[in-house]
Amino acid sequence: MSDLVDIIRAIVQDELRALRLGDLGVVTSVFPHAEGDTYNHECSVQLRESEIELRKVPIATPHVGLVSAPRVGDLVLLSYIAGDPNRPVVIGRLYNDEALVPEHKEEELVLVGPYDADDETSIKIDAEQSVIVTSGKNVVTIKLDGDIEVAGEADLKIKVAGDVALECENCTIDASGEINLGADGDPVITEG
Repeated sequence: MSDLVDIIRAIVQDELRALRLGDLGVVTSVFPHAEGDTYNHECSVQLRESEIELRKVPIATPHVGLVSAPRVGDLVLLSYIAGDPNRPVVIGRLYNDEALVPEHKEEELVLVGPYDADDETSIKIDAEQSVIVTSGKNVVTIKLDGDIEVAGEADLKIKVAGDVALECENCTIDASGEINLGADGDPVITEG
């Protein structure tokens, strides 16, 4: 009986050795989707522990409709469907010495992009559920059931084909330069 157990144990161990559960790899090429091509969301990956390069590996996404392809050189985590080394999937990216974690606080969601922008473009949802959108020196802050602030060092333009309605309790306009009303229309200021 012990010979049978040893044989079964050897078979199971051999099968387990054939399974690939996961690997770390480095992205060698990316295939972004463009109109008219046949690419899916995929990239090629060189396994970190060997010389093997896996070509056109599908990239998992947390939401269909969301795209965030890795860059060449990114460190990625691979999993294998049913442990089959011929069915790899990129399931995530890992921070490393070149790709550092963006500064953040506890219970804060931060999206920074593109990679080498020194956090100049970001979307942040903080612990108070305020949304802060930053692009260089331009910042839009929307506080949960509170103030909405737009700050920047360049022009602010609002242009629509239809009407604009502004309704508020009190309105203050503070301009250090000119205030121009209607170059082509008939501006009218009425008292309420």
